[in-house]
Amino acid sequence: MQIVSPTTSAFPSVNVKEWKKVPPSLPFAVLDVETTGLSPARDRIIEIAVVRCAPDGSVIDEWSTLVDPGRDPGPTHIHGISAADLVGAPTFAEISAELQSRIAGSMVAAHNLSFDAGFLAAEFERAGHAVPDQPAVCTLQLARAVLENNGAYSLAACAATLGIEHPNAHRALPDTRVTAAVLAAMLRQLHPPSDQDALPF
Repeated sequence: MQIVSPTTSAFPSVNVKEWKKVPPSLPFAVLDVETTGLSPARDRIIEIAVVRCAPDGSVIDEWSTLVDPGRDPGPTHIHGISAADLVGAPTFAEISAELQSRIAGSMVAAHNLSFDAGFLAAEFERAGHAVPDQPAVCTLQLARAVLENNGAYSLAACAATLGIEHPNAHRALPDTRVTAAVLAAMLRQLHPPSDQDALPF
């Protein structure tokens, strides 16, 4: 088993308190990973999804893939991905170029960003690629600032507060879709469309 000790995390997060004052100008690449466990040094990504959104949070496109971790899939009872599901899946090295093109020029967003960023940094290092260095926002941190009295800030809790359905939790693409919807809803609270923006001409 290859063990890595990434010296840097992917996607340094913006200061949410400062960032939320100004409407976003960059598109978003909302992402989520499913993994074989909780340690980026020892565990591996087995599924990844990216939902690209415009600066206002509206969805542009989406992409997801299973990833061959070169080992057992870990807690199948959580993510529902079996060893049989991973037969024939590409390795991270084989999808890294596609992933980089999917997130290029965007602000990366994820719920509990540090978890996803740690795994992605480790996987890029294993694949011999530079760790992406681009701005990012953690929707968990953003929710703490926008939904101040929510009490709970898991993705499921934030989605419930915002009236967003969350089917098939703990799979990468459904979780990424929900994260994108939560992000868009919080952006609308922070920066409501003006009356002029709502006019049909």
